[in-house]
This record gives sequence, structure tokens and C-alpha cells, in this order.
Amino acid sequence: MVSIVHRTFSDPNSYAQTIRGAHTCDLTVSERGVFDAQLTIIDLDRVWLQRGRDNLARALHIGVEEARRSVVFLADPQAPPHIQSGKEFGADDVASFGQASSHFQRTFGPIDWAAMSLPAGCLEDAARTIAGRDIPDPSTSLWMKPFGEHLNRLRDLHHAVDRMARFDEKALDHPEVQRALEHSLIVAMVACVTAGTDRDRGYGWHRHQQVMRLFKEWLETNLGRAVYLPEICAALDVSAPTLRRCCEEHLGMSPMRYLRLRRMNLVRQQLQQRDSSTSVTAAAMNFGFWHLGRFAAEYHSLFGEMPSVTLAQPPIS
Repeated sequence: MVSIVHRTFSDPNSYAQTIRGAHTCDLTVSERGVFDAQLTIIDLDRVWLQRGRDNLARALHIGVEEARRSVVFLADPQAPPHIQSGKEFGADDVASFGQASSHFQRTFGPIDWAAMSLPAGCLEDAARTIAGRDIPDPSTSLWMKPFGEHLNRLRDLHHAVDRMARFDEKALDHPEVQRALEHSLIVAMVACVTAGTDRDRGYGWHRHQQVMRLFKEWLETNLGRAVYLPEICAALDVSAPTLRRCCEEHLGMSPMRYLRLRRMNLVRQQLQQRDSSTSVTAAAMNFGFWHLGRFAAEYHSLFGEMPSVTLAQPPIS
């Protein structure tokens, strides 16, 4: 029986942690406003689908799981590009993230994205059977610019299943309907990753990707405290100019700007998930904000409300 989940979110972290196939998600909002996101998850048999929409500019880390192989694209064919893994990613691009790989995504406004996945090895087998072509092993990420008709077909099928999940769920429960949809989706996925232009990436990109992976891993081990650029560079054995280039490529901002936004978002999380001992002063100082007047002004500029207002709201569980 088909499984369908529709959820809406006002908390960026709850949204990030619910995204299927991304076991380590870290979302840092970089634009003022009230965060709003929707996520739909549809499990057929072998094919799992997702569609997500969120409204504010942000940086997102994605740690890809090993059990499945996904194909990701923008659901809106007119969508402006964003930064995906250090390169511009637009409405005519498709990515298939390698298993156990690590990626940053940077958006500059609303995004409407779509993804579908197959169990490990199934996409490779399907490519061999349907297209007579081998694609790299599951650990290798693919970046493709498929022929327009192939991507349009994939996008239309994804949209059709999404609409059925919302308005005609009983039809999706019919086993033959599921089989027909899965066959069409798999053929469309194969077409997108085997035909078109392979956007290969050179040594410099792979080196910067490695630096960003280490950067993220180090941040995860130091999640509960404020961190600063010199100690990160020393820990990663990388120069500040190199880390700056990597962050500007992958995050669209300097590491200093990202770290400050990250600390501000961590304060907000602490205020939202407070216990009886939480205070604005304690939360701010926990993440290195010592000038409380300046902190409050920056917080209001980023989130559209004073930190005391966040603290007064019911906690997010």
C-alpha cells in the first residue's frame, strides 16, 4: 500500500531533519522573514518521491544515506538557479548524489524542489537494461544537463504523482497503477542520467568538496559552542584564503558570515526549545554574543522579531 505524508513547517530544523535520505541536515536561514516550508513524501514500492518547498534564503547541508540512490531537480521549470555543491544549479539540471556523499546547497529565495530514489544498485541496473549504458558506481555523484524533453517528462510524472497523492489517493493504492507509474518514473530517471551533457568536475572542485566535507564534520563535533575561523583553519590544516574560496563557492558567503549566521540560528533554536532556566542573555552568551544590544538588533533584522518574543512563544518540540 502506498505511503503518503504531507507536512508543513515553521521551524527550519524540523523541516531539514524530515527530508528523506539526508541523515545529517543543517539548515541556516540567511534572510529576514517567517520561515514556511512544505514537504510531501510518497513511497510507492521501489520508487520513493519527495517534493519540498521553502520560502527563505538559506544554506543547507545534505549528508546522503547509503541505502538508496536519488535523482534531484527543480520542480519549477522557470526557477532561478541556486548554488549546489559549489556550482550553479538551474531548472535544466539534474543531480544524482552518490551514497555517503556530503553536499552544501545555497538558495537566495524561495525554492521548489523534487526528488525520487531507488534502492542501491537499482538505478545502475535499470540504466544497463533500458539504455544499454553503465553509469558510475553508487558512491559517485552525477551532474547532468539532460535533453529538455527527458527532464520535462520526469518533472511531469513527478507532478502527476504529487497531485494524485493530494487529490486521488485511492488510485495510487491500485497495484497496477503503482506498477505503471513506477515503470514510467524509472524510464524517465534513466533517460535523464544517461542522455544529455555530463557536467564533469575537475580536481579543484573535488579538493574544495573535500575541504567543505571536513568543515562540516568539524562543525558537527563542535555543535554546542561558538566556533571561530582561526581554530577551524588550524584543525583542518587549511589556510583562511582557501577556506574562504570554498565557502564562497558552496555557501555564497564568507566563512565568517556563515559562522555568525549559524550562531544566530543556534541561539534561535535554544530559545524555541527552552526549558525553565532559559533566558535571552544566557542563550546569546552561550554562542559568543557578548554585546547584547547589537545581538538583539541583528536578531531582529534576521528573524523579524526580538529574541524576547521568540522566548515567549510556546516551545517547539
